[in-house]
Parts: sequence; structure tokens; C-alpha cells
Amino acid sequence: MSNSSAYAPRVLFLSGPIEPPWTRSDKNLVRDLALHLTRYRARVLTHEGVIGALPPEIETEPAWGPKVGGHTPLGRRLGLFGRLLGSSDVQLVHLFWPADPLVAQIVRAGAKARGLPVIHTLVRAPRNTLGARRMIAGEPVVALSRETQRRVQGEGILDVEHIPHGVAVLPPRNVVEDMVRARHGIPQGPPLVLYCGDYRHRYAARTVAAVLPRVLREIDCHFVMACRLLDDDDREEEAKIREAVSADGFAHHVSFLNEVDDLRELMAVSTVQIFPADSVNERMDMPRVLLEGMAEGLATVVANKAPFEELVEPGAAIGVPSMQPVGIAAAVVELLRDDRRRKRLGKIGRKLVQDRFSIEAVTARYEALYDRVLAEAADPLREIPGAGKPRGARIFAFRRKSEAS
Repeated sequence: MSNSSAYAPRVLFLSGPIEPPWTRSDKNLVRDLALHLTRYRARVLTHEGVIGALPPEIETEPAWGPKVGGHTPLGRRLGLFGRLLGSSDVQLVHLFWPADPLVAQIVRAGAKARGLPVIHTLVRAPRNTLGARRMIAGEPVVALSRETQRRVQGEGILDVEHIPHGVAVLPPRNVVEDMVRARHGIPQGPPLVLYCGDYRHRYAARTVAAVLPRVLREIDCHFVMACRLLDDDDREEEAKIREAVSADGFAHHVSFLNEVDDLRELMAVSTVQIFPADSVNERMDMPRVLLEGMAEGLATVVANKAPFEELVEPGAAIGVPSMQPVGIAAAVVELLRDDRRRKRLGKIGRKLVQDRFSIEAVTARYEALYDRVLAEAADPLREIPGAGKPRGARIFAFRRKSEAS
């Protein structure tokens, strides 16, 4: 919980409106970071009339105006950011936004006019980093995975920090399993294999559907698809998967729950979670629900590719080739049969999330970054311990390199 006082340096969090429903990972990151700051005070943006949606220690500004249906027009978004940067009494601007040339241009110009330093957290893994410099609002850039950091640095952007997504790591949840299963219409008895990704994660849900019969031929279990239905495309995808599972004769071995109000209790009664996504482009680099499941001690099977290797390399998850149902099924069957290995994997996963992905650890890294940025803004040629060359020297070296080439 935030202990930041009214006299702490203020940071303007530029993002979409931070308010319920809490179904988007980028909104949750902004909310949780603002809540856990200890030496800084965040100001977050909301719609008008959103009362009681955020804890009182988070400072809000109803800059998004009245809430209306549909997406906010691009022109209004750009005007909103420009207006805020011209009037806000803050010391630092933190943009939570995908790589976007128009938004970057507006924020860069507004912050420069006020002499405000800007940090840009890329809340989605970019599909393409070509020309990334014009798509970022300021440096340092924060990448949520090592892979995005590597790609952005490959475009000549020197100051890229890797700070992952953060989640709450809470004491184990005590639930009555029979009641949880009954509440969700899940059969009593067989172990549960959980998939909590969206249908929009490329081919992941289809891969789960292909894994299902291969697992069930080896061991009795029940699959749970907890996937949000955001639009007609999602509904169409779910209908196709239902049809495929039914055609294989396994319809009674899978529950389609869609969005779940209390995901933690479902994770508490599950045995294994799988996330065989082939790509996270245009999605948050590390899915929040995946980290939440690991925080609950769930043994985890993921695609053995970026960014999930950050979970596989320290031994906190089993990595298998994406979109290869035979290999994924073999890993799931092995975990269902081997209680000791499954529990050991769950403990390692929870420990990794606690050490590296907990919101407290992530917030501490952001506050250290704020310290550095404000110190460099006060004295561009001052060398900050642990940060390498001072920002002014880094920019000069980059320009000399560009001129030489």
C-alpha cells in the first residue's frame, strides 16, 4: 500500500482511463504501480463521475471527460495529453502506451515545452520496431520483457530498461474445492487443466483444443477454458473450438467459463495451467493471468519462446514448442502423474514471481528509475551510480556515432 505523502514528487501517469472493469493488464499495471509507490505520488487519469473506483491514496484527474460508449476518438486522445502536459503541476511524466508515432510526438512536444522528463513504458509487445525512435515519447524506455528490450535497442535506442509486469503475491487461498467446482459447473473429482488466455492470443486456444484429446487418452482430467469474449470474433472462435472438441467426443471433459469473477479461487482448485501462445505481439509481453497462476503455486507449461523463456530458464515453468500439441500433451500428462515434480515446479514458480514479478519488487525498480531520471534532468552530465554514462554523454555519443555513419 502506498505511503507516499502529499509532499512527495508527483508523477503524471498518462494512459487510458484507470477504472473498472479490471480486465486489461495495462490498466491493472498503472493502478497497482500507483498504489504501491512509497516515495512518489502518482496522478492517474479517469473518466468523470468515477467515484470509489480507486483507493483514496491514489490521486485522480477526470481528464477523459464523461464516459461514453465506444472508443475515444484519436483527436480527443491527442488533445487530452497535450492539454494535460501544459497545465499539470508534476515533476515527471510516465507514459503507459504502445509504440505510437502520433502519441509520442504530442507527448514529446508537450513535455519539452514544460521541461519535463518523460519515461515511456511500452505496454504492448510491438509487432514491428523499425523506426522505433519516432514511436517513443522519451527515454528511458521501459520494456516489459527482455525480448522487447533487445528489439528496441537494436534500433539504436540506448536507454531501455527491462522492468517486467508486476502482480500481487498473496498468501495461499483457502477454498472449499467442491463448492468452487459446483459454482462453475465443473465436475467433481478429476484434476483441472486451466487455460486463462484470450482467444486473441495467436493460436493458443486452438492449440489447447488439440492438446485436450491427446491428454485425455492418457489420463483422466478436465480442461477449463476461462477466456473473455470481447467481441463477435471471440464468440466465433469459441464456437469453432466447441465444435472441434465435440467432434472428438470430449465435450464433457471441458468447461467454457468465459470471464470469471474470482479467478484466484479457480486457480486454487486447478492442478496445471498451460499457455501455448505462439506470439504476444500487440499484447502485454507477459500475460498477467499467467503470473497470477504461478503466484498461486500452479505448475505451468508455456511455449518455449520469447518472452516465456524468462520463466523457463530459471526452471519455474516447463517450456515446450508452441503449436505442437503432442509435446504439450506429454508435458501435461507427466505433471498430472508426478505429484512431487508438479508441487516442486509450483513452488519454484511462486518464488520466481515473488522475487522478480511481485508488484513491490517492480515498484521499487520504477522508483529507482524515477530517482535517476530526475537526477539526470537536474544535471545532465552528472554520472549516476549504477546507471553507466550520464544521459548527456550517452546522447552525445549516440549523435557522434550517427554522424560518423
